[in-house]
Amino acid sequence: MSEETKERVQIYGSSVAGNIFVKSNQSWIEQVLKQHGIKFSFVDVAADEDAKKYMKRKNRGETELPQIFVDGEYKGIFKTFQEAVEMKEVKKFLGLESN
Repeated sequence: MSEETKERVQIYGSSVAGNIFVKSNQSWIEQVLKQHGIKFSFVDVAADEDAKKYMKRKNRGETELPQIFVDGEYKGIFKTFQEAVEMKEVKKFLGLESN
């Protein structure tokens, strides 16, 4: 995928997560982003070892999935995103607010 077509927001998760909460949380994040008109891509760390290594290098030691990145930089996990939604600060959390 070229840089011009790459989505700014990425959800790092797993297509084979054994934990029902991981799948549910991934789905919820996707729905919220769609509701806010925010384009995103899903990065499957179960299928892409390089992506998994990148995620681990950038996420300050966080192990919980899903994780949210914007422009390749770690923003947080489900709980921190959920808090931003509750505060109606999704775009601020993602760093996508226009001034």
